[in-house]
Amino acid sequence: MRAAILQGSAITIDTWPDPEPNPGQLLVSPIATGICGSDLHYRERAIAAEAALPEDRRGDLPRIVPGHEFSARLVEAGPNTETPFRPGDRLVALPFTHSAHADQRFEVIGLSPVFSGGLATLTVIDAERAFAIPEEVPDDLAALTEPLAVGLHAVNLATRNRAPNVVLGCGPVGLAVILGLIAEGRGPILAADFSPQRRRAAAALGADFVIDPSEESPYQHWRDLDFRPHPPSPLLERTFRGLPPGANIFDCVGAQGLLDRIVKGAPQHSHVITVGVCAHEDKLTPREAIVTELTLEFSFAYRPEEFQQALAMIAANPDRVRTLVTSHLPLSETAGAFDRLARNPEEIKVLIDPHRD
Repeated sequence: MRAAILQGSAITIDTWPDPEPNPGQLLVSPIATGICGSDLHYRERAIAAEAALPEDRRGDLPRIVPGHEFSARLVEAGPNTETPFRPGDRLVALPFTHSAHADQRFEVIGLSPVFSGGLATLTVIDAERAFAIPEEVPDDLAALTEPLAVGLHAVNLATRNRAPNVVLGCGPVGLAVILGLIAEGRGPILAADFSPQRRRAAAALGADFVIDPSEESPYQHWRDLDFRPHPPSPLLERTFRGLPPGANIFDCVGAQGLLDRIVKGAPQHSHVITVGVCAHEDKLTPREAIVTELTLEFSFAYRPEEFQQALAMIAANPDRVRTLVTSHLPLSETAGAFDRLARNPEEIKVLIDPHRD
């Protein structure tokens, strides 16, 4: 098969052995594949590992075929695999599968040297983690199911009802959070991002307020609108009964130092949900969170029902969801797509067609 192969800093288009489905797996042909921040982070780590090796050892670095956000058509089922789907059916799947080794360990499709991902003309998925794509969902938008499910999971964790929602970072996950909040009728929503393109996308999706954090504090914005949450002291509980119980604050950036700034600026009793991945050591001042009685929670991935919820959300309003897609590119331009996403904040979601060269 044809595939985009990542090794160290290099991404090349070449042949790769066709995957063979194990029992319980389905062989599928990807239709559209999104490039995720996790793919960019993997490449950053691969580049760092490459730089630490002498040139004659760089060929020892692992080779992977990235891509865990994709829509696909069923080619065939693995041996002894029961499935309601038939060849040609359109599918999406949770990108986790099991190895054929005795330990049956789980692997992330597209982030594993064992299981190639969606930046190829073939890949495998778990039969029990596959979902049919509704007729109302276009082929390319179905590839957004995975990142939308990430945002929906964060929204489903948020516990502050009748309260404002602050979304920090309007990349794919931040925009997915906005879509999830709107789908659940939760508002108002304030979105913040440095990128004008991403702010426009947040506004187009329905955020009530959109700001540039280099010019305005999101927390000061709520104070200017006379939002007053419960004070921290239990002695004042009766006086302030009926006021909103803080805000839901979604960190969809994961930048080093941001969590500490959120803790220092958040309204009392807020629920802070961290979705953006910070891969570095970070610090915060616990006292700030204690005196304002903040709830800190970390959101990872999604549940199967949230995958289905994401599909239903796309089906309900595909034109709105299309706001996230900024580029469609052929497989041959995968390396350039990685570079564009890493360097150009105006890009939001780039989709690759593995069958276009």
